Amino acid sequence: MAARQCPNCGAIMPGARVAAYSYDLVCASCQHALGISELSRNFAAFVGLAAGAIAWWVASLHFASQPGALGWVWPVFLSYLAASAVAALALVLAAHLELREAAVAPPSQHVTPSIHH
Repeated sequence: MAARQCPNCGAIMPGARVAAYSYDLVCASCQHALGISELSRNFAAFVGLAAGAIAWWVASLHFASQPGALGWVWPVFLSYLAASAVAALALVLAAHLELREAAVAPPSQHVTPSIHH
């Protein structure tokens, strides 16, 4: 099955919708609730972390000679941006969708303790 394809009807989901609504995906053609597989989420997270580590290493080599706080702030900031962007892009490119049941809210529990008089 192709990436971002609905397992029920075979429609291809747009990549922007997969990235933006990854927890509340609904197929545009058959209206089934969809979820992203754990393997796809873990793959995107790993690729993002690897990109962040590479960005931190490159930025720390470049900014190591700067005095003050910018010597360590820029590598952290740039690695965060790289990890965020690359993880979202990896999820858009490799998301494997699966059917999910509609979330049913558990019955609410009475949280106020009863007071005996």
